[in-house]
Amino acid sequence: MYKLMIVDDEQIEREGMADFIPWDKYDVQLCGTAWNGVDALEKIQETEPDIVLTDIKMPVMNGIELISRISADYKDIAIIVLSGYGEFEYTSKAMEYGVRHYILKPCDEEKIVSVLDVVKQEIDTRRENRRKEKEYHTIKRELLPHAKEELLRRLMVDNSPSE
Repeated sequence: MYKLMIVDDEQIEREGMADFIPWDKYDVQLCGTAWNGVDALEKIQETEPDIVLTDIKMPVMNGIELISRISADYKDIAIIVLSGYGEFEYTSKAMEYGVRHYILKPCDEEKIVSVLDVVKQEIDTRRENRRKEKEYHTIKRELLPHAKEELLRRLMVDNSPSE
């Protein structure tokens, strides 16, 4: 199951997505909603979501600032932008911070879910790569003393005086 947070200053949008999309049907747990970036950062620290679905234009801290903070402090969180603004300035700034998914409002459940499916695959790939990397380092740590011992043994045998 993947944890999702929705960040949108428009209460109708935020609550509509939270209440009317059957998240569990898509293997997603809604772990919270926030109405701006400051509110979101506080809740992100508490709930540790895998995915943040955020608007761009919001009061107090906008979506671009939120994305900047998430990309700096929470590198494992995938970000999806859901915005009524498709202007190049917003899109390019979001992409600078690593956002790969930008959905324009209005949209429907089907569009959100199709992007979520791609994001979940990306998360799974990242998790599997981390698991393999950790396994590699464990094996390396276990084998390194044996390799050093074998190297030393070979050096001693090769450099021993011939009879």
